[in-house]
Amino acid sequence: MALAPYPWFEEAAQAFASQIDRLPNAFLLYGPPGIGLYELADSFARALLCESPNPDGSACGRCAACALTAAGSHPDYKRVLSEAMCERYEVPYERAENERPDSKKKASREVRIHQIRALADFVGLNANRGGRRVIVIYPADMVRAEAAAALLKSMEEPPADLIYILAAEDIDAVLPTIRSRSRLLRVAVPPKAMALDFLRDKGVASPEEALALAGGAPLEALERNPAERLDAALERALLDMLERGTIAPDEILIAAPKSYSVPAFGLLLSRWSHDLMRTKSGLSPRYFIKRADALARLAARTDFERLSALEKLVASVRRSDEHPLNPKQVWESALLHYASLWSSAR
Repeated sequence: MALAPYPWFEEAAQAFASQIDRLPNAFLLYGPPGIGLYELADSFARALLCESPNPDGSACGRCAACALTAAGSHPDYKRVLSEAMCERYEVPYERAENERPDSKKKASREVRIHQIRALADFVGLNANRGGRRVIVIYPADMVRAEAAAALLKSMEEPPADLIYILAAEDIDAVLPTIRSRSRLLRVAVPPKAMALDFLRDKGVASPEEALALAGGAPLEALERNPAERLDAALERALLDMLERGTIAPDEILIAAPKSYSVPAFGLLLSRWSHDLMRTKSGLSPRYFIKRADALARLAARTDFERLSALEKLVASVRRSDEHPLNPKQVWESALLHYASLWSSAR
């Protein structure tokens, strides 16, 4: 069982393995989404709990501790994931006492304060198996202020056998005092050639285009997370509209109500805006490489003032991600606003 769950993690795994004999109380892994930060944090946790680790520091996969972690029942391993990440990685989500399941409510991407407060009992216990205890928190950049303050309190004087492994996609959103109490380990986007080899091995059609659309993140290109990407046909239809710059109100009704994902729509607009700004600046697009000619035509019709207005529009859509707004209205308002930017362009 390798310490690096994917080939692009070899450098990070070596850095971690070199510190096993002088571990800090907390590691903070940080890097872009779609590269497998949680899988890396989980791999490190398994290595720390393994009772017969391999020479490279990785978990053996054969001992009793490895069997317990594989079954999700190791008593010295605590995973604190947001509700959305619990669904994605099939980890049990512990609700607050007064919180009832709601099938109509979108799973939260935040790590809630009741989850952090629940760590108090775990922190105060001795190791059941006489070794280390590990707490993995992901995404650590989605631990909001009140919950972050509670987490900081539990990290201030941790027992010697307790190791925190935090994983964050936005290092700047992690409380500075938590960062200062952690040993930082940066994880970069894999080299393009390595990512393409990985996608080819997985049988991905048009791997270069898929990787570009995922911003160089191979797991996003492979998995096409429905929370972050629209249905392929809907995505093409929207991009066709964005290319033209003219959008009729009835065109916005191209999707069934269940398809009106605000996070995925906001991400697509953000990437389109980013590529327009790059094209206007004389650079090649990063995401929509097959639409470079269309982006060039649009960029020639606009100026940086209008592109700045587009970025503000994107920001307003992405702020709506976690709010109980009408998704259809968010789409309609944003697309009509987008069309107005081009209707006045020369």
